[in-house]
Amino acid sequence: MVIQLKKIMLASSIIGLFAISSCAKKETDATEVTSIATDDNAADNSFADLKDVVDQVGITITTKANEKLNDNCIKVTNSYSDSITKNIKLDIDFGTTDCVCKDNKTRRGKITIEYIGAVGIIGSKVKYTPEKYFVNSYGVSGTKLIKILDKWKDSIKVENGKITKPDGGIITWKSDRVRKMIEGSDTPSSSLDDTYEIVGTSSGTNAFGNKYAFATQTPLVKSKGCPWIKSGKLAIQREGKKDAVVDYGNGTCDDKATLNVGTWTKEITAKKW
Repeated sequence: MVIQLKKIMLASSIIGLFAISSCAKKETDATEVTSIATDDNAADNSFADLKDVVDQVGITITTKANEKLNDNCIKVTNSYSDSITKNIKLDIDFGTTDCVCKDNKTRRGKITIEYIGAVGIIGSKVKYTPEKYFVNSYGVSGTKLIKILDKWKDSIKVENGKITKPDGGIITWKSDRVRKMIEGSDTPSSSLDDTYEIVGTSSGTNAFGNKYAFATQTPLVKSKGCPWIKSGKLAIQREGKKDAVVDYGNGTCDDKATLNVGTWTKEITAKKW
């Protein structure tokens, strides 16, 4: 009887250890996936900021700066303009020290923008190249190319993306996505209600060296007036580990998302940008 009781106790202990080990592994998974999702979002927002800058400066073919981000620390120059191909190249220079802009973000460095083809015409492209550029202390390098597919739809590609976080961590990133405006087209004077559906892929290495690849399962919905993804699902592939899915919810502007790894589910908190 004593031997049998010891066997039962030993078996219970082993089961308990497996349960603790399993829980610990799941929490590690959650931490890693959350870190990957957070860093991917930081990269995405850092490159999205390049277009936001141009939108706020108000650049057109004839007007280089209708409304500057900050009159005291921004300089816009026109490097060349080709009247035949309608190409135009602009530099937006924030200087070498942090400047607090009208959108309350700090920026320094320079962004070069090349309009290839007539601005706003289907098939035309815009190329963004940051140089020693920082937004909210995040360093941004690489190239971003937007091509107009139709009136409300663009393709967006980022190559050789590199984000240097304020703590020194490095994110490498590339993406290939299609963005469609679904709200805000009837209020051209304001961008705060602009809402987009985004589909496509992104991949890279997060600040802890974890390689990953994202692909949209259902379109991501992002609004200019919300610092988080409002809805949509992302499938995440990780090197040598189980795939995961991040579900951003049903359209509410909040920092909550759900992480699914196999049959295991956990609520996670997204970082505000």
